[in-house]
Amino acid sequence: MPNGIRIIYSAFRMAMLHWIADPQWVIPNIIAPFVFTIVALTLFGSSSGPFGLYAVLGGGMMGVWGNTLYSSGFAIEFEKWQGTLEEVLAAPSKLLHVIAGRSVCNALLGLINMVAILAIAAFLYGVDFSQANIITLVVSVFLTAFTMAGYGLLIGGFSFYFRDPMIFANIFTFILLIFCGVNFPVSYLPPIAQYVSYAFPLTYGIEAARAAIAGSSLLDVLPTLGWQVLIGVGSMFIGYVFFRAFENTARRTGRLEAQ
Repeated sequence: MPNGIRIIYSAFRMAMLHWIADPQWVIPNIIAPFVFTIVALTLFGSSSGPFGLYAVLGGGMMGVWGNTLYSSGFAIEFEKWQGTLEEVLAAPSKLLHVIAGRSVCNALLGLINMVAILAIAAFLYGVDFSQANIITLVVSVFLTAFTMAGYGLLIGGFSFYFRDPMIFANIFTFILLIFCGVNFPVSYLPPIAQYVSYAFPLTYGIEAARAAIAGSSLLDVLPTLGWQVLIGVGSMFIGYVFFRAFENTARRTGRLEAQ
């Protein structure tokens, strides 16, 4: 196994064990999306139009986004709390590989959360998915998880420049859920906000998933998914630059805090 892949897998495994041992993250990342989805389905489940489907997809995407933002945004801070950041920086492995493993774990947890929400909506609330294109939906959801993992690297590197990443995460959680049109179409936003929304891969993932539930083929949503992958890969590259800058600064100055 290549060394980088081995490090990512080890970090993924450790993040999963930490999540099991410290279940405080279950509330914001697992329970909260379920609650929001159930409330929305209770309010709009019997309404005409796509409100029910928007509520279901919104709740699932909130799980993906919540896991990515909180866990990846706290990646460096978590290492500080555990007293392991110095050892990670001193080790031959790259810090980016360690954070990448955590980001993949977070995206996977969000993906599992979304599948569970879709199942509950179908069996308990009778949301109709009969017209959905399953292949398109699966590809859209998996690409969303992948690109959000890449976006998690950007968030993790950018959070170094905040003295308290908790404030950064809390500010961006619901702001970006609004910008990405999680529970309503982006077209409802003001024109300037619409331009901002398309800077995030989550926006494209939601649009592709909604189109898949409406019966669109994979070919129909290919341009949307292409933009999503492009932004996700770009986020990974920018995150790599942030992490390299953090590692170089830490090794040069011996400081692990934002200036």
